Amino acid sequence: MDQFSTNRLHNIVLLSHSGAGKTSLAEAVLLATHMVSRLGKVEDGTHWLYEP
Repeated sequence: MDQFSTNRLHNIVLLSHSGAGKTSLAEAVLLATHMVSRLGKVEDGTHWLYEP
């Protein structure tokens, strides 16, 4: 696992009502930063939260 100094760590909060697209936004950010390799769909259960 990579080790980072604390000046490179940031916390982000996505706060909204149900169905507003928080998971989709988070997944798009993770894809843009190359932390995940694909986009999934919340409706299909294939988004990044369900990867084994």
